[in-house]
Amino acid sequence: MPLKPIVRFGDDPSIEELRSAIRHWLADNLTDEFRRTAANPDYLPRDAHERAVAFCKKLHAQGWFVPHWPALYGGGGRDVVEQVVIREELAYGGAPLVNTNGVNMLAPVLFKYGTPEQKEEHLPAIARSERMWAQGYSEPEAGSDLAALRMTAHRDGDYYVLDGQKTWTSNGVLADWIFVLARTAPVTGKRQEGISFFLVDLDSPGITRRPIRSMTGYPTFAEEFFDGVRVPAANMVGAEGDGWRVGKALLDAERSNITRAAQAQRYLDELIDWCRSQRGAASDPLADPANRIALARVVERVEVGRALSYRVAHQQAAGALDPALPSLSKLYHSELTAELRALGAQILGPAGELLPADPEAVLDGHFSEGLLLSLLHSIGGGTSEIQRDLISTTGLGMPR
Repeated sequence: MPLKPIVRFGDDPSIEELRSAIRHWLADNLTDEFRRTAANPDYLPRDAHERAVAFCKKLHAQGWFVPHWPALYGGGGRDVVEQVVIREELAYGGAPLVNTNGVNMLAPVLFKYGTPEQKEEHLPAIARSERMWAQGYSEPEAGSDLAALRMTAHRDGDYYVLDGQKTWTSNGVLADWIFVLARTAPVTGKRQEGISFFLVDLDSPGITRRPIRSMTGYPTFAEEFFDGVRVPAANMVGAEGDGWRVGKALLDAERSNITRAAQAQRYLDELIDWCRSQRGAASDPLADPANRIALARVVERVEVGRALSYRVAHQQAAGALDPALPSLSKLYHSELTAELRALGAQILGPAGELLPADPEAVLDGHFSEGLLLSLLHSIGGGTSEIQRDLISTTGLGMPR
């Protein structure tokens, strides 16, 4: 079924024409094979990931992969309303959108803080899906308490020399480059001071990568060891010691991802359609009022999540983002994802425990895989507990 808009953008017929064009294009170009990779295209075996990359290159040719970017950097030059519509339709349609670290996190930071040379080198490559990015924030003793990071970077002429370790790195196995936070000055006051933001080629001498497999069986994460890695000083984003501000802006961009609400809507619709297909069967899930009540609750929650995503996008476009709103969006969608996946696994029963690799998996195994990864969403990008702290202090003005 088509995605039902919950926000009307005036009476502009071009918006509905755009939605229709995307749906028709997806019907002609998005195969079931691509749809099966849509949930986590950056956490797949390399061959499946490369197929998803090929699809995103076709999207780029249509001007729909990074529609809101300037044409100078490979974008479609569209406005925020069109960008929201395109990303929502692609996510709902099941398009495997790769390189979320590059597109949704690093790119907004480069647009805001990057030099002209950094933008010219990296943004077109991201737009063309030619350069995959990993996020290098967490360390063995610096996860939720990110300011405790120990990776060092000392200046040596036109280079910085990086030493230390990163772990739980998202897309660390498939990435070509990584953005990292490292200490360029020792802690003398606030721990957030003396941290800088670097762009690092993962093929640089001195970097060792090791995969970390999640419960899904895929190498969802990686750890990297930096031993005297020389990084050009030109690869620092922002000023030396300003990395905390740059890195925080990146996390705010991550927490306002518009696609998660549309993905939740798609999985909910698929689950409801499956339940309806079982009407009259001995194990009819809709015969149980508890299931009907639980589904109704999630329907309401998904609608609220989509409305929240629209609000974040509009505030970002206006340059007047409520500082608590990204944390609210991240927290809400993390909990919604977990609730929806758990409900799906419960309703599907034993068949819902099969992972996507199993040909007998129900609904492509998305609910079983999603349930295993739901804890990831409540931790990655800042734990739910941290989001609640940020909402209470920056949004409600409560004391720390």
